[in-house]
Amino acid sequence: MMRMKRLVVVLACALALGIGAASAEEPAAKRPLTLSTSGTMRDALMRLGDGAEVEISLANGKSYRGKLGSVGDHSVIVTELAGKEFYDALIKLDDISALEVRVRGR
Repeated sequence: MMRMKRLVVVLACALALGIGAASAEEPAAKRPLTLSTSGTMRDALMRLGDGAEVEISLANGKSYRGKLGSVGDHSVIVTELAGKEFYDALIKLDDISALEVRVRGR
């Protein structure tokens, strides 16, 4: 009988820990996208993560709309460009003047 109680307690603890771990880490697809004024443009792009739909405006007035690819120390890749789905763009972070991303209505 004592072993059965101990087994129930161990299973209850394991279940509680499993539920806590699962709820603590919400999938990226369900987490709302947010922008923040703290940090650099690189930080903002990193928080959005790969696959986020973005429009990046450059200082020269040109803009690129597509999916966010990898973000490096000095550049970012935008994939599946709007109107040019078979093309990607490599953009210097220093050239970015604005970042547009849909954060509501998901």
